[in-house]
Amino acid sequence: MTSDSRVRRTALLALFFLSGVSGLIYQIAWVRQSVFTFGVSVYAYSTVIGAYMIGLALGSYAMGRRIDAHARPLRTYAALEVGIAALATLSPFLLGALHTLYPGLSNALPAGGFWLTLGRLVLSLAVLTPTTFLIGATLPVMSRIYATHGGRVGSDVGRLYLVNTAGAALGCVLTGLVFLRYLGARETIFLGAAINLFVGAGALALMRVARAPRAGGAASEAGGVATDAAVGAGPAAGSAKDALPISAGALRYVAIAYAISGFIALGYEVVWARILYIHSSHAAYSFSLMLTVFLAGLALGGAGGSWVLRRRRATLRHFGAIQLAIGLLAVLILHAFARLPALHLEDWFGGYTVAYEFLIAFVTLFPPSVLLGVLFPVVGSLYTRERAEAVGLRIGRVNAFNTLGAIAGSLGAGFVLVPVLGLRNTTVALAVLNLALGAAALRFDRGGRRALRFAPAGAVVATVLAVAALPTGFYLGSYYTEVDRLIFYKEGVETTVAVLEVPEDNYKISFVNGRDEVPTDRASMSAFRLLGHLPPLLRPGARNALVLSFGNGIATGTMNTHDIPVIDAVDLSPEMMEAAAVYSEENYDVLDSDRLRLHVEDGRNFLLRTEASYDIISVDATHPANASSWALFTSEFYRLIESRLAEDGVFMQWIPIHGVREDDYRDILRTVWDVFPNMVLWSTGSTHSYVVATREPMSSVVMQSVLARAAANPTVVRDLGPPEAIAGYVAMAEGDLTRYIGRGPVITDNDAFFMPAR
Repeated sequence: MTSDSRVRRTALLALFFLSGVSGLIYQIAWVRQSVFTFGVSVYAYSTVIGAYMIGLALGSYAMGRRIDAHARPLRTYAALEVGIAALATLSPFLLGALHTLYPGLSNALPAGGFWLTLGRLVLSLAVLTPTTFLIGATLPVMSRIYATHGGRVGSDVGRLYLVNTAGAALGCVLTGLVFLRYLGARETIFLGAAINLFVGAGALALMRVARAPRAGGAASEAGGVATDAAVGAGPAAGSAKDALPISAGALRYVAIAYAISGFIALGYEVVWARILYIHSSHAAYSFSLMLTVFLAGLALGGAGGSWVLRRRRATLRHFGAIQLAIGLLAVLILHAFARLPALHLEDWFGGYTVAYEFLIAFVTLFPPSVLLGVLFPVVGSLYTRERAEAVGLRIGRVNAFNTLGAIAGSLGAGFVLVPVLGLRNTTVALAVLNLALGAAALRFDRGGRRALRFAPAGAVVATVLAVAALPTGFYLGSYYTEVDRLIFYKEGVETTVAVLEVPEDNYKISFVNGRDEVPTDRASMSAFRLLGHLPPLLRPGARNALVLSFGNGIATGTMNTHDIPVIDAVDLSPEMMEAAAVYSEENYDVLDSDRLRLHVEDGRNFLLRTEASYDIISVDATHPANASSWALFTSEFYRLIESRLAEDGVFMQWIPIHGVREDDYRDILRTVWDVFPNMVLWSTGSTHSYVVATREPMSSVVMQSVLARAAANPTVVRDLGPPEAIAGYVAMAEGDLTRYIGRGPVITDNDAFFMPAR
């Protein structure tokens, strides 16, 4: 290979690296933008990711069938990159258009979560699939350009997988930590489009260089029909002597097994992410860090597999051994999860910092993801049989099968396996699939050593022993380790909920995906009681009320003591609603009230879809730095609240003081004030503050009426104290609050990003 050829191949790898960067920029930014229309529920997230991956699979399969016959594949690649840039640039505007279309369409669908999820999928497919189709098409095209030497196909496609996945990891971490924070979601997408334009221009430049006359005057071999392939590696050389001796049955097995491997890999990703959330801050960047580590492991595995295949031929026993190792390691990783609490790593880093979350993700996710990454070059070598003449078709097809399996794994694990089996047993079930694939591969590999016949049995025995050695209740997470105090536990589609009780202290606390919620200490109970009592005191005779974030129902139950005819309560977690039964004393048996209507849905999505007007709207969202709540602290959200609030209605929202930078706290207050200028700040002490807004100013006369009604209500006096105590909860009236807020920006959907404060 000449030095010019090496430079050109390096340039191709650099372009494909940048293409990987842009691909993950789009994925993360699109998920964020879809929140504004579909909400933050796992159903909404899954439909967007499903649409993304369906496009990848279709593009890979369709282009793989055609690219081997193209005379100028590099030109095709350049066109794909430019097309990706053009469609991606349009995507923010198309996603914004869905915001207008979605409410009417969703309300026209038959009742039930299935139909709403299907509607979201259809809309996501319409907007995202054209772009992701082109993204998916780039792998078989680049394989056709780069992997042109028979006998080196597995190694070459392994290199492509390495650089593209490494680029994806870089794009993931930069988007999650930097781009969204400093650029905004829309501008981040435009940056991704600019990268694709650069890659397209780079591909065209490589074509021009390849066509240029050589020093001796002869035209490059890249000027003819076979031409663009020569930019990658010179003349095609897929001779029969280089082909791997694999039967047709074994090839079918490889394709099917790799599809099942996709199911397993995404199933693991769902389970591992759910367990890691228990140990993380669940901040806006938490998922990006986990995905970055996962992708980095895949990239390193791809590098290792490519390196090995440059020195020896792939065999089915390699595929089988990797599957056996993944199955065993997946169970061993559960032991790492189980022992994270005992290490107290958060203390080393001074809390749940980015470095801490990266470390726990690295310790747990990186080893198995490396093995998962080794699979692609091995499968590429086996399925192409190391022959270059049909590399686009073969790589496109097997990649499409794997992606379809990944879609099924993500949905199957999240919506079926985890709710039915739980996190622990879902991991074991996926590990069993790995062991079965490994055993089958070794049976197909008749040329393998006799000693390998016993490998499946050994892996099964080791896995069984590893499962048996798992500590009881390890999956309960980093905080709630006192199993004897556990009075409720359930793993659902979206949340893992545990409730602990300390009877001698009359104290309960819930843990939702590891985060402590609904404690019943005195300060917290005062907060819940004020959320429930104050809005009805400000709006006597309210006809209806909306509570966003039902939790375990304490604030809602408190509000229910005011005889409001209809209370709509919304929460993402049905497990939290179910756990409200063990808070019956604190929530005044609100689950038994015939005035209560429960809705399992994202709060913002409920507001967008409902046409009702409410006299009271109360929001008790979790911390704004939480990945599932940041969208409930933006200007667009407050304008949505304003559009659903009755003319004489009352809006109240809890805003935490703890874990929030003061600049962010002021920005949140300023954002509310921008929509509701008649606003008063209340506080029950500790870390709890509340904005209370009405359309008319809350004058001293209004406040005196509130205190008089409070004094006449025995339940209010019992829960909050005498009127003078309630008056003491006013932290800042309108004048003082306006001065405290000062001038500055308001928070929008596009630029909202809350970093947890220590």
